[in-house]
Amino acid sequence: MKVLNVILIDVFVGYVQEPSGRGTSSLVISCLVTLVLCVWSALHLNVPNAGRTASQTFLLNVRWIITGIYAPELVVFTAWRQWCSAKLLRDAASRSLSASLKTSCVDRDRQWTMVHSFFACTGGFAFEINSLSRLIRSHQGSEDDGRSQFRLTLTAKGVALLAECGHLPHVPEEEIRDKSKANDLAKATVILQASWMLLQVVGRLYVRLPVTLLEVNTVAHVLCAFAMYIFWWNKPLLPKEPIVLRDKDLAPLAAYMYASSELSGTIDLHHVKSQTRIKTLFARLSLYCKAPELDGLAIRSPTVKHTEANNGGNDPLPPNTLPTDSTNHSWHFRITRSSSDYVRALRKTREKEAGSAFFERRPMLAHAETCKTDTIPLTRSQVEQWGLLGRAIQRYPNLTNSRTALSHTHSSETCLHLKSDQLVATHIQNWPWNDLLRDVDGLVVGMVLWFANFCYGGIHAAAWNERFPSRIEGIFWRISACYIGFCGGLWVVLNYLVLRSKRLNEFWERWMDGEKALLQSVGLALLVFICGFSLILARVFIVVEAFVSLRRLPAAAYQTPQWADVFPHL
Repeated sequence: MKVLNVILIDVFVGYVQEPSGRGTSSLVISCLVTLVLCVWSALHLNVPNAGRTASQTFLLNVRWIITGIYAPELVVFTAWRQWCSAKLLRDAASRSLSASLKTSCVDRDRQWTMVHSFFACTGGFAFEINSLSRLIRSHQGSEDDGRSQFRLTLTAKGVALLAECGHLPHVPEEEIRDKSKANDLAKATVILQASWMLLQVVGRLYVRLPVTLLEVNTVAHVLCAFAMYIFWWNKPLLPKEPIVLRDKDLAPLAAYMYASSELSGTIDLHHVKSQTRIKTLFARLSLYCKAPELDGLAIRSPTVKHTEANNGGNDPLPPNTLPTDSTNHSWHFRITRSSSDYVRALRKTREKEAGSAFFERRPMLAHAETCKTDTIPLTRSQVEQWGLLGRAIQRYPNLTNSRTALSHTHSSETCLHLKSDQLVATHIQNWPWNDLLRDVDGLVVGMVLWFANFCYGGIHAAAWNERFPSRIEGIFWRISACYIGFCGGLWVVLNYLVLRSKRLNEFWERWMDGEKALLQSVGLALLVFICGFSLILARVFIVVEAFVSLRRLPAAAYQTPQWADVFPHL
């Protein structure tokens, strides 16, 4: 051995080629690096809520990383929904800016880009107004310490309403990009590594070399990462703070947005009763939405005859009404509480318009309001809050022109009930909810989600004829991939049929929201639990088996095409 070492030391060589093939460690490292880049680096979370601790932020990131590992198509669906909402917001803002150019002196170079829209959809704009903060704290029954402001984060719908009312925030695009923690170079690095993994797998298939299950799973994440980057390319990465709007002139509009949102709503847990026992339980646990304050209000405007007979409407008002006079004396109205019948009618209309996708449905609460609210006098803070609400209605006619959900005549008065919407919140959730803009039916949104699920299962089913460590593992892999794809395909077909058939849609609504006996509720809950838990097990098995299968691979799995050694890679 010593003689051999001496000989090798005395021998000099030039360029030496790498050993042919690859080892287990290089295979695992390459796939793990790609997985981490695709799951972590491609993830773009929204602006965190004020007061979130470091541990809460850590747990949130862990939840989304786990989601990205076991169900990456859900993250792709989230990115797609946010992209659709941002695109609609950009179009709405552009129309508003174009209209402003015709009526006022607005900077002609001012633009609202997809970067602005994404930042708005993630909770990038918020109200902090002194006078309104005190009223909101009083409305919610919390103490006003006078030091901290109550932050109202604008949703995508809220920013769209700001644009409609001519108050679109003027923020340079560079200021928003500075809040992002990533740049194009970092994104390009991730895309190059992911592209190499995809190219390597395609090359192995071309020369008929085996592809490991870990590579199949990694390719699924690579394709999802490509889709995420396409949809999230203009979205700021991990912004920490929103841009705060403190203009006092926006207080009336902010008060309207608050009254229109679930944040202003309350539910009397003693009077909550939904169609099914499961939905009633979820409503009691506050897992479903609260009824916005605006749902319980009516705008009463006397007719001309009624106004003349009452000399301008100077009769004493009940304790639950607030008179509001128009600044241009062309419209007189007062704000009152609505009766329970109209509250239920409004809720039914709102829930119907919310769409039929399972992740957006709310319980159609049979009774969720406190009794005899029309006899409770207004508090001082409510008078001030309703005063701001009245000023908003006076100042912005579009609130009544385009947002009237129901109108009727009562006691010689015209009553308007405005449509509530999720315009502000404490923070914007990362999972797409009812605060995003959309221009398609909820069933179509559901079809996109389930189609992504179908594709994820189909990618893993492509490894049907690969070599598995054991026969039983091969059977479980095929069953898991088929079950994931079957669940997605089944719901795509069901949603499509319900979308195309009005009669089937009505049956679907009755079945989803109809009264069910205890045995039916238990049976349905058990079926949903078994199917859902099986889907989770199938996903977990695929990820775990991708790594476990490395213990026994064909020798050809470690061979590499000759061209693969030419390119530097991980």
